[in-house]
Amino acid sequence: MQRREPSHPPSDPRPLLASGAALGGSDRPDRTQLVVAFVLGLVLVGSGLYLWRRPQAPADSAAGEAASASAGSLAILAPDGGAAGASAAADSGASSPPVALSEARVISCQDRGSGHTAPDACDRLSGVEQALAGAITQAAACAPGGGTIEYLADVSFSRHKIGLSLPRAGRSVKDRKELRACASAVRGSLQGLGLDGFDHQHARYKIAVTATYRSSTPGR
Repeated sequence: MQRREPSHPPSDPRPLLASGAALGGSDRPDRTQLVVAFVLGLVLVGSGLYLWRRPQAPADSAAGEAASASAGSLAILAPDGGAAGASAAADSGASSPPVALSEARVISCQDRGSGHTAPDACDRLSGVEQALAGAITQAAACAPGGGTIEYLADVSFSRHKIGLSLPRAGRSVKDRKELRACASAVRGSLQGLGLDGFDHQHARYKIAVTATYRSSTPGR
């Protein structure tokens, strides 16, 4: 008798293993892609959260300081700042000296006899000029009404004396009381000045200084 072949071929485990290996090999790359995508998603989410929640205090502080500086500048330029400007002007006026002096001028110089020297050719007595200016400055309160007074010092080395006069043509102060007070104060300061230590080329000099007084009386 002939041997009958089975109607179905025997099962071969190799194809199954091969098939299983093929399935397993195709599943592994899918998992790797999923892991990489998940990690990238975490990185993006973390970066977004950091940028959203990072502190903004320095920028806000800088903006606030800039706004304050701008507001301060506008306040200075605003019309309401007129009070500050008036106050500064008042302080400036208060700090100005009560009397301003002109440069000392030598009106004349002469020796004994009839000879005369032109004022431009006269030597200067700087020590006497400084003493006269200092005496006028110390007596600055003698003319509170303001105005000008010319002081003429008559320096005589032969008599060792300094005289003082207030020429009418060189003054705008009309108050006699103020004129007497100024003349007395300046003359008293010059009386204590000795002439022995001053170098001079002539026997007599006349030196003039004009004082301009700032009024301290309201309405004048």
